[in-house]
Amino acid sequence: MRTVYSGFAVALGAAVTLVLWSAGGLWSAGAQAHNIVSTIVNAPLSASGTVKDARVGINVYLDSAAAPGLEFMDPAVTGFGIAPGGRLEIEMAEGFERDWSVELTQNAIMMVTGAPQQGLPGKAVGYTVGEGDNENTFVITPTGDQGLPAATLMSPAPGAKADPIRQRGLKVIHIGFQQSAFYNRGNRGRVEVRFVDAAGKVTSRGAATIDFLSAPVAQVLPTNFPDKRRNHNWQRAAAGQTLGQAPGSVPLALLLYDRAQGLTGAALYAFKAGIAGAGVLSTPQLKAMGYDKPAAIARYNGGLIVQDTDGDGRLDPAKDRIIGGVIARAPAGAKGQELRSLELDGQPVLSAATETLVPKAGKRWGGALMLLQFTAGSLAGKYRPTLALLRDPEDLGSGDGSSYTYTIVVE
Repeated sequence: MRTVYSGFAVALGAAVTLVLWSAGGLWSAGAQAHNIVSTIVNAPLSASGTVKDARVGINVYLDSAAAPGLEFMDPAVTGFGIAPGGRLEIEMAEGFERDWSVELTQNAIMMVTGAPQQGLPGKAVGYTVGEGDNENTFVITPTGDQGLPAATLMSPAPGAKADPIRQRGLKVIHIGFQQSAFYNRGNRGRVEVRFVDAAGKVTSRGAATIDFLSAPVAQVLPTNFPDKRRNHNWQRAAAGQTLGQAPGSVPLALLLYDRAQGLTGAALYAFKAGIAGAGVLSTPQLKAMGYDKPAAIARYNGGLIVQDTDGDGRLDPAKDRIIGGVIARAPAGAKGQELRSLELDGQPVLSAATETLVPKAGKRWGGALMLLQFTAGSLAGKYRPTLALLRDPEDLGSGDGSSYTYTIVVE
């Protein structure tokens, strides 16, 4: 039976620069020099994690030469492990200021497998968190003699056991978890990641920099709060199958934070307001309504993200608020693919405060949950809808402020 729901990233303005390290004998034997840090993005539990002078809330995405970028997040790809006697070092190398009232402990960092994230808490999987040779470096040290083998490193999230393909190994580092030990200072920050073996040799390393946002933007972020934290990304589907409706599948889930306008300091960090009443009208739905997209948002070839402003529970871009859209990518020649709001009994399920669906997580992290269903296209391959929010929803020509891309594999 499908689950019945009662309700219910990358900031494009935060440019990322990758730093490729010289081999210099610091890589594993026979391995080509590869920067294992793919990118740095706003963390999926923060409305302002990449804003200048705000507290840090970022995700550091890792990858490999064999599976670069988004491909590394495929659950069929195994992530990193930590060698017996070894450790993982994460250095906030440049652009971050330490808050000495917050210690470098598990509260300030979490290892993650996949995106959206399924956490790898130290007590459950076997590691400790401490401070490195300088005050800006986290050190993660396995507690067992076998280290943390990638092949068996899996999240204890309750829903993970129901994932058709389990995520294995470390793929993401969440910095600024339940607490944030750093502030974003200056215009950009740089994070370095190093895997070190028992002999003290760096076997893999990488770094990236992120340009801080000058002001907050609304955030659309991946989440797996529903369905006991199952992996909602990288689902496999047959042509014509609808994720979120088909037995065993789950909707595409997103966490929406409103723009934290005019806030600074503690108020900015504490901001949790979500965007309620939002959903997606697909391109076929828009055509059926006779709606033509304005030229300023023609890039949204997959549909529009609309917020219900008259409270009738339905979406109409002619009278409701357009807050973003869907940029769809599919195999050439594919037909029938469609992303739209999850429907129950013929009615769209619009975004609602997170705590209405997941009370414990919602109370802590706030935001609003938006659930979408995706109908797989006619051809095998990877379908990648990108959901983007306008930088300023009052100006359709303002460009995109934040976005997130889901991957669906049609087999």
